[in-house]
Amino acid sequence: MMDDLTTAEAAARLGVKRATLYAYVSRGLLRRRVALDGRTSLFDAAEVDAFRTRRRRIAEGELDAVVSTGLTHVADGELRVRGRSLIEMADSGMSYEDAVDWLWGDVGGEWVLPSGTEAAVCRAQSALPEAIPLTGRLRVTTAVVAALDPLRFDLSPVAVHKAGRGLLLAMVAGLSPQTAAPDSPSIPLASALWSCLSPTMAGTRQTGALDTALTLLVDHGLAASTVAARVAASVRADPYSIVTAGLGVVGGGLHGAASGAVHRLLAAASDASGLAGAVGDTQRRTGGDVPGFGHKIYRTEDPRYQALMSRVDAAWSEDPRLPMVHELRELVGSRTDAVPNVDLALGSLTWLAGMHPDAGEAVFAIARTAGWIAHGLEEMTEAPLRFRPRARYIGPRW
Repeated sequence: MMDDLTTAEAAARLGVKRATLYAYVSRGLLRRRVALDGRTSLFDAAEVDAFRTRRRRIAEGELDAVVSTGLTHVADGELRVRGRSLIEMADSGMSYEDAVDWLWGDVGGEWVLPSGTEAAVCRAQSALPEAIPLTGRLRVTTAVVAALDPLRFDLSPVAVHKAGRGLLLAMVAGLSPQTAAPDSPSIPLASALWSCLSPTMAGTRQTGALDTALTLLVDHGLAASTVAARVAASVRADPYSIVTAGLGVVGGGLHGAASGAVHRLLAAASDASGLAGAVGDTQRRTGGDVPGFGHKIYRTEDPRYQALMSRVDAAWSEDPRLPMVHELRELVGSRTDAVPNVDLALGSLTWLAGMHPDAGEAVFAIARTAGWIAHGLEEMTEAPLRFRPRARYIGPRW
């Protein structure tokens, strides 16, 4: 049974007057219910405490906004897409393409690379410096595909889904212009992506692990890059611009690029300093944090970690480097209460697969492109231009 507070108790706990408390109710910030006597208002103590914490964060400068979505539910230890557990979807072997179809609510859509797109993307990629980051190549590919699509401003779901599937295939093709593009549904996107990112031959377990990573990363609620995508959609940007907005944010070290730091830590540990030394060097640079651990939402478990790590364990069970990944988890776990997150599993995958350290960021960005498109379409059902926060000027007075 919930712990109830009276109006006076709730107002006292928040340090406000009764009128202010009821103003919160009228604005939808708090809920009240009527007691059995039909007169007394009651408030859930846990909800009041949570609101007090949010209000404190706002006072300290943190933005706090609530955006309704019917796409993805993210809670501590739980991740659902359109009502289905994404973990169970991945565990069942659902491919990334099928996960995208489910997220978009468009099962059975055709995955086809538009005619002439591969050649144009490859020409553009060939002109770039070899050392350009992989996510830089994804941005170039997105710009090229947008330029080739005369109907890019058609914002109907059918048109956007078709553009999105073509863009995802082009993104993979653009990472390795010498590799045949996955222009047919018979070629799994994960298999084509492996050929672009890894110099090693892969078995079904290795490509299956990569496919699982893509599926688990398809969407994660209102992550920073997704918010950027929704802002673009709120001004009715075309789908390529929506994806470009997401790509501009995803490369942050605290977002899509985090797996690269895990990869580099494992590589350093295996090359010279040993695991403890590599972790210590990393903590010295980061002020004590270890990449692959901790999460803003998940306090007890990032459910994506074990779902992906189990596939990594199976795919590289005979690899003598695999125990180092588990030693890393045990070492950090013995010193901190930070839980491992999906970046630990993704960085481990790219390291064991012999990929470039930035490969995880590219995997993340390609996977999340589907999520950005889904949120973009959902945002277009809302009133336009609604992302316009008010600024409180604190600069010098004139």
